[in-house]
Amino acid sequence: MPAPIEISVNEKYWIKLYLQDSYNIKVYDRLSCEELNAAIFKKTKINISESTLRRFFGLVNKTKGFSRYILNNMASAVGFKDWEVFKIHVLKFDTNVINQNIQNYLRKLPNSNTVILQTIKDLPIETWEGAYQFQQIVSAAILNRDFELMGDIIKLPIDINNKLNYEHLVIGFQSFYFQSIGGDQELINFIHSRISSSILLQKCLLQAYVDEKHISDFFGKWIEAITQNTLPDLLLFKYLVLCQKSFIENNTSQAKSYLQKALKESKEQIEIHPILKARIGVWSLILSPETTTLHNYFNTLVKPFDKADFVVIASRLMWMHSNEKKPILFLNNINVEEFPTVKDFFQKGRYNVLLLTLSINYLLQEDTENAKKYYNLCNVTDFAYDIVNIDFYLPWIEKLKLLNGYPR
Repeated sequence: MPAPIEISVNEKYWIKLYLQDSYNIKVYDRLSCEELNAAIFKKTKINISESTLRRFFGLVNKTKGFSRYILNNMASAVGFKDWEVFKIHVLKFDTNVINQNIQNYLRKLPNSNTVILQTIKDLPIETWEGAYQFQQIVSAAILNRDFELMGDIIKLPIDINNKLNYEHLVIGFQSFYFQSIGGDQELINFIHSRISSSILLQKCLLQAYVDEKHISDFFGKWIEAITQNTLPDLLLFKYLVLCQKSFIENNTSQAKSYLQKALKESKEQIEIHPILKARIGVWSLILSPETTTLHNYFNTLVKPFDKADFVVIASRLMWMHSNEKKPILFLNNINVEEFPTVKDFFQKGRYNVLLLTLSINYLLQEDTENAKKYYNLCNVTDFAYDIVNIDFYLPWIEKLKLLNGYPR
């Protein structure tokens, strides 16, 4: 029988991280090991037993190494050919080495620009650890005013159709957003000059951080710079945001013109995201007005998080832009018990905003009991994407806190 293979602390750290991130399961007890075993088998048909996972994650005593068969299976479960390929991969991004590379770059030591760019290319962006390392480097590039490196970053050939890549890049790109709302005009201009050609900026900044407070400011200018559908729904997204911008600026005729462009563009789409459906429906209601589009779109939705995406955006737009704050009756059709217990980072954020939205809606119906119920279910510190529009929700949160007897 082959001798067990010893693995380094760094290798074990990263394979644990990859397993938990890839399947969105935090391992801390026997049941979570069973859940991870089932998730791996469902996706890959690889069977890594619950007992093996318990030993690997240190939930039971295990002093010896693991067989090559088990290690190969673990590597395969997270997308690598075998354990040897995974080991080579890990060597490229030792955390201490990456931190040293960032320090050298911030100090502007010779050759540090070349090293930091290669560091970015080697980052395990599929993991949250890689996402935060990426974010650190983006922040360092902004601090160094290194627009050449930023230009290289936004041209990286990263597969954004991979859900994990996309979610982690959004976190990495948040420094661009927060620096822009802080008034960094040089950075705003840099993004404006490249937004029409960078798919990463379009998907991971423009579409991810729709800050309605800045639509008539830098965000609107970024939107206006888009000229073609480098992403399938980019022009539809553009016309709907510019419709809102025009309405905010009291140019109703222009808002209607953009809505018509959006409606025409929507007919070219094979599938429309629930958020864009919500925007089409709301602006059709506000500018026409007609309720058919909004309700028809809502009735097409089946998946719980599609419904959440729709009602969160639709309700906020309606409450922001209508003269009178009224309850939205189709929100009463949302059943929170449909939602899965296990949610990823962004699902948790959207779910919390959904609960807050339901609480606001019941408050507008003068249903105090349900308003309290949904507010107490909500974690108002976890909003994920929707943190960019937190200013809209803060006055409602204060009202609901008082309703529940909490101090200001």
